[in-house]
Amino acid sequence: MKFLKLDINKHDLNKVSELIYETELTVFKQLLGKNESEAVQNIKKLVKSGNNSFGHEHIHVVVDDDENMLGILVSFCGRETSLWNDFKEYSKVLRFYNFLKYAVKGTLISELLTASVGKNDYYLSNIAVDPQFRGQGIGTYILESAFKAAEKKGCKRVLLDVTLNNEGARRLYERFGFKVYSKKDPKLIFKGKGTLNMEHFVD
Repeated sequence: MKFLKLDINKHDLNKVSELIYETELTVFKQLLGKNESEAVQNIKKLVKSGNNSFGHEHIHVVVDDDENMLGILVSFCGRETSLWNDFKEYSKVLRFYNFLKYAVKGTLISELLTASVGKNDYYLSNIAVDPQFRGQGIGTYILESAFKAAEKKGCKRVLLDVTLNNEGARRLYERFGFKVYSKKDPKLIFKGKGTLNMEHFVD
């Protein structure tokens, strides 16, 4: 297996976008389009345009020796992104109504559910393994590669979010040394969509 920076001229952006979409079905359905097809195409545009949290510069792909895409990681240091840059790129990609939804609800999701990312934190935004390749240690390989990437960038802490009802993912991350440091469960606004914010300090 190889852990590579996404190359928009080489790798399958449709596949990348579909894998990203699968990581947050509910959120993307609400914010990035009226259906799966539109949401995936909007993700693809954001990936290709760059300069946003889903930009190609923040994406790694895992491929096998035959260049089959096995999984993806969207991750970044806090100092590499900004809400303002996201707004600018989303306004170019999304239809006006969808952009308004993102501007309001997307900001609420960011503030009320996801981890607060400091400048020296490394945030694992989206981790996905192609369903047909699961159970082969690819998720483990992605996490191990993410730790190396965080260390290389000089980040002190690795962060991620897990939904409250995803016990399997929580146990996996705990085996890698992640610990829950915050619980966010704004029931009045996002009923049933709370998250656990988890951290792992880089040695």
